[in-house]
Amino acid sequence: MRPLAGKRILDLSAHCAQQPHALAAAMAGKLCALYGAEVVRPEGPMIDPTQPLGRFLDAGKQQSTATGFNAAIGPVFDAAIGPVFDAAIGDANVAGAPILLRFSVFGPGQDPAMSELGLLALSGLLGIVGESHRPPAALAGHQPAYAAGLAGCTALLAALHAGGPETVDISLFDVTCWLNWKVAAAMMVMGEVPTRGGSRADWFTLPASDGHIALVYMEKDYPALRDMLAIEDPRFETRAGRLTHRAEFETLIRPWFAARTREAITREAQSRRIPIGPVRTPAELLADPQYAARGFVGAGGMPAMPFRANGVRPHG
Repeated sequence: MRPLAGKRILDLSAHCAQQPHALAAAMAGKLCALYGAEVVRPEGPMIDPTQPLGRFLDAGKQQSTATGFNAAIGPVFDAAIGPVFDAAIGDANVAGAPILLRFSVFGPGQDPAMSELGLLALSGLLGIVGESHRPPAALAGHQPAYAAGLAGCTALLAALHAGGPETVDISLFDVTCWLNWKVAAAMMVMGEVPTRGGSRADWFTLPASDGHIALVYMEKDYPALRDMLAIEDPRFETRAGRLTHRAEFETLIRPWFAARTREAITREAQSRRIPIGPVRTPAELLADPQYAARGFVGAGGMPAMPFRANGVRPHG
């Protein structure tokens, strides 16, 4: 399935001024390549901010070694034939591109220097990740940039379907705030903003005999959890009691988990329909049977995009 077959996309991620913009643009280009577009990515004039992730972000793209994209691939617009590319992806205007996807921090003309850590902090995500008594912990990977790339690709698909011309602007800050949508929802529904860990956290990780386990459960699951762990203390029968006495609750249940493997804990929890799961290492994820069955891991251990078009996974 190649819904973008016949489309030519100019990926200017190597020419972006900031790393979050470059990663977002490269992700959008990768998705276009997976959907069958011919994606051309010329090298930039400086150190490529996506270079450490090139194997993942550049798969399926045509690479140009010339530093100037006009010199490498010719003009974006040819007077004789019209636009050479159907769309361009970057963070600046490209003369002659009928559809332009560009990234900025807060919107057009509002593009101060910004790291992904800064985006996480401004959006409030650092305020809900980790334990309250520890320094803020950044989310793994490049979630703000990759999510912005996904949002950009979605908008680009709509623009290509409409036929353009169009300029699509993606705010990295807006996308990161969207990733933190639960805070806005909690404020609207409960009148308070969630905070990091501490006595207010229902869920946390616990050591198992061979790693860690994620203790995740809803209030309806507590009777099954209580029976599995043989908890008899009435203080923990309600959520309010467990939150008030969180330290004592954790001290009580910790030995049960520490004495068992992750597999044994998961098997026992699933038999009682409790959504507890193991914390996996990257190497373990690559060998995960579910990932293998879904075809998520590609050649060389690289992940495939888990998207479908009409029920079929696109291939670039």
